[in-house]
Amino acid sequence: MPLSSTPVRTGLQARSVRTRAALIEAARAALIELGLASAPTAVIAARAGVSHGTLFRHFPTKTDLLIAVVQAILADLVVGFGDELAVEARKRPPTSDPVKAACAALWRVFRRPDMRVVLEIYVAARTDVAIAERLEPVIDRHQATILTRARQLFPDAALVNPELDDAVLAIVYAMQGAAVGLFCPDPDREVAHLAFLERLARRELARRPTRT
Repeated sequence: MPLSSTPVRTGLQARSVRTRAALIEAARAALIELGLASAPTAVIAARAGVSHGTLFRHFPTKTDLLIAVVQAILADLVVGFGDELAVEARKRPPTSDPVKAACAALWRVFRRPDMRVVLEIYVAARTDVAIAERLEPVIDRHQATILTRARQLFPDAALVNPELDDAVLAIVYAMQGAAVGLFCPDPDREVAHLAFLERLARRELARRPTRT
């Protein structure tokens, strides 16, 4: 009776998953440290400890690798937001001021170096059709996750504000831009930016439909 090839296939699949994860992590680290223009695939392959050919077997184009990096970062940001909310909950009762807690948590997430990588790839998509086409569904899914989380955090606003989705996305992207725009640590400016964005969030989340 021939021996089953299942264990061999399973081992190869597991190795493939590990290699792919190592390449994504190496690309992520290289992009944080070097930036998009200075992180060619040869550098990323070397950092992952694999050959250039191995990289292209897993990611046929650099665009494929960049999209995988964006997906990984956005997934981690969602998890990170939950972790930061837990930190806020330990500081104060979670129901005492959900807007303040959510804004503080989101701000810390957006101050992570990864966000600069995502923004740089977003900017590259302006003139790179392949990146733009691949990014669109990734961003759509991420926005859907953000909106689902917002409805969970602010159920009352979801009931009374028909423009909640637009308000949430506007708040999120305003905060993202402000956080990424602070290139150097500046505690005073961070406090001022966060205070303004918190006021913006309170106003937009409390908005009621306009009577006609």
